[in-house]
Amino acid sequence: MLFRGVVGVLVVPLLCGCVSYEEYRGIQDELSRSKRNNSDLITQYQRDLLDRQKTRKEISSREGELQVEMEELKKQLLVMESKKEGLEKIDGRDFEKEDLPAGAKIESGGISLGSNLLFRSGQARLKTHQFPSLDQVARLLKGKYSSYEVLIEGHTDNEPLKSTRQLFEYNIVLGYERASNVFRYLIKKHGLPEKRFQVTSYGMSKPLNPANASTSQGRSENRRVVFRLKRNIH
Repeated sequence: MLFRGVVGVLVVPLLCGCVSYEEYRGIQDELSRSKRNNSDLITQYQRDLLDRQKTRKEISSREGELQVEMEELKKQLLVMESKKEGLEKIDGRDFEKEDLPAGAKIESGGISLGSNLLFRSGQARLKTHQFPSLDQVARLLKGKYSSYEVLIEGHTDNEPLKSTRQLFEYNIVLGYERASNVFRYLIKKHGLPEKRFQVTSYGMSKPLNPANASTSQGRSENRRVVFRLKRNIH
């Protein structure tokens, strides 16, 4: 476009016969500069275009590499999860039937003591006449299973608290307080180290048999404290 404009400026004066040699040379110089500028602009544009194409290829290539890396990380994560599950199975240990205190049951490898044996309805305070059952558990943890960490779980039924609602607003809180009181008894009465224990509450979320969780028998079975052997710390 610039080239055409300069040509027009050159041609019109020449046709009119009123262009001096100096003016003619000036127009030629301007025309040459315009050509060089246009050539430089075209060259720069071509370079920019090549750079953009190169960048797109690099980005596309990097995206492919990242996708491969992500797939590899997913595989490694699956392997790690598998190893973790395997280690948990190796580290943990089940109690044996001959370990059971009076009135206790085996629940998925743990010792389950019914809350009806240990506590009054809606209460978290231990019944004193049930201390022998906990004493037997303590002897197991100090002797046969002295190298294991222990998880104490509190479980409740699915019936809303009524008479003791001012003390325990939710069943999960009641379950935790019961498990905590069992934990306190074991460390205070038998001197078991606190660091070996974990305490948790599942409230009513893990019934033994969901199908009868709302029956009288089901509620009675679901009110319990469970001891589980976890990681071997020796």
